[in-house]
Amino acid sequence: MIEHAPLALPCAVLARWQHTGTDDSPTTVLPDGCSDLILHIDAKGACGWHISPLGSTALQVPGHAGELWLGYRLQPGVSIRHTAVLSAAQALWQQAQARARASAAYPCIDATLETAVLEAIDTHVHLDLRAQEALHTLAHAPSVGHAAKALGVSERSLERMALQATGQPPRFWRALARVRRAAQTLGTHAPLVAIAADHGYADQAHFSRECLRWLGATPMRLRQSPALLATVAQAGYG
Repeated sequence: MIEHAPLALPCAVLARWQHTGTDDSPTTVLPDGCSDLILHIDAKGACGWHISPLGSTALQVPGHAGELWLGYRLQPGVSIRHTAVLSAAQALWQQAQARARASAAYPCIDATLETAVLEAIDTHVHLDLRAQEALHTLAHAPSVGHAAKALGVSERSLERMALQATGQPPRFWRALARVRRAAQTLGTHAPLVAIAADHGYADQAHFSRECLRWLGATPMRLRQSPALLATVAQAGYG
């Protein structure tokens, strides 16, 4: 299905990923602050493109043997012309199918198709540098107030900017970045109480509540699950 080395990604794309289903078990998707442009091909060859919404909690995505997922994870806070990019991607896949039929071959995701899809993303996905700066600052600031001060704006202005650019308030972004960073340290032997303190949580119970709210599992459960730790370690916000 995919027959080439990875291509250079445009600035609006944070990462490229793919997944082939080997059984009928679901996949846990954790919030990462990003939307993805995704091509899904089921075991019978039916396909479709969609853009995933910005997640705020863990989701279980049904899985089936033989299906293929190809995704382009977009940078946090990008502006997406949804209809344009989906129409372009679907048209490109239809062209790939037509080429395959003409040569009596099975349609594949080759370098020609992916290059064209990446060009469509580059055309229809806008990287707002002001929003990027705000999100980066929020990810590392000890509070929303500190972030606003570092950006030279009022908290109200930062609130408006974040809502306009992303649909979510500053506290969403700061909380997501913090819980992702804290969860990424669970693969170490550090005590949970120390991880909580190092990442600004009031106590271990506060850290546990935030993990459960955002990631669908307690820190202990995450620590015991290599699959969940690998998921939270993937490219994303923060």
